[in-house]
Amino acid sequence: MVRLAAFGVFLVVLHLGQPIVIPILLATLIAISLSKILDLSARGVPHWAAVALACLAAVAVVSGLGYLTTRAATDFALAFSQYRGDFDRLKFEAASWLWSQGLNIPATAVEKFDPNEIVRGLTVPGLTLALSVVSAGSLVLLITVFLVVESGSIARKLAGTDQLGRLDVKTLKGAARDVQRYLLIKTVTSAATGLLVAGLTSVVGLGHSLLFGLIAFILNYIPSVGSILASIPAISLALITLGWGPALGLAVGYSLINLLIGILIEPRWAGQATDLSPSVVVLSMIFWGFVLGPIGALVSVPLTIIVRMTAAQSREWSWLAMLLSSPRSVRG
Repeated sequence: MVRLAAFGVFLVVLHLGQPIVIPILLATLIAISLSKILDLSARGVPHWAAVALACLAAVAVVSGLGYLTTRAATDFALAFSQYRGDFDRLKFEAASWLWSQGLNIPATAVEKFDPNEIVRGLTVPGLTLALSVVSAGSLVLLITVFLVVESGSIARKLAGTDQLGRLDVKTLKGAARDVQRYLLIKTVTSAATGLLVAGLTSVVGLGHSLLFGLIAFILNYIPSVGSILASIPAISLALITLGWGPALGLAVGYSLINLLIGILIEPRWAGQATDLSPSVVVLSMIFWGFVLGPIGALVSVPLTIIVRMTAAQSREWSWLAMLLSSPRSVRG
């Protein structure tokens, strides 16, 4: 009972400490992802050169994401006023259809209806999530660089012991490898999704390909529902500005992209790395999203992998590791 209360207090601290916890968490995950570059020192590359390359990669990732997000947000904000005519046309068509169906909607109600709010309400949440990822970019980058620079000394310290408290060092390294593999696979598939979405919106003639590609890239990190959420803003804007035909074509295109990458390719690549039950993936997204906000939903799978590996080292929490594991590993 005491341990359960302590765990509850820990979650409350995480929730209240989001401004500090989230940059540290993002920096740690980025550093784990970049550790593959540091492994080059074992292949004859000087350690300082591997560290410098990893730091440059961290700067490129954080700065590039920040630049693309800022540019996409600025371009969309400047172009938003251009859709005024499309909004007015939609308002007129909607009112005419309602009148043809015998629904006598007051003119004042039609005037108060503002499609601007629909598009803004559908697009801004995804863009806000993208902006939140890079809002603390400088702090994330600083912590990442320090972790990368200190990675050599941390590895030497761990090499001299088999236990870190009650945790097995080999298990921790295994968890880090699983997280690294998952993040690599997820980044590749998310980048492919973003590029395909950008190309799709460009072919359809919707515009703002960078924005919708970036939203698809970031939201694809959210398990199960991320790709669906990423499609809503683009399809809604296409429906308002281009009509039913292009919007339907865009919806079909999004579905094919999600089918190809989210259902056929990604599970085959990432299944062994996560070793989590499908229901656990969805529940972990909800849980970590509640504790850490939108960023928690983005990194819910890596966090759950770490929790599963850690729980497996304790007799008291081994049942939790079993519940989190996939049926394949339990049978094995």
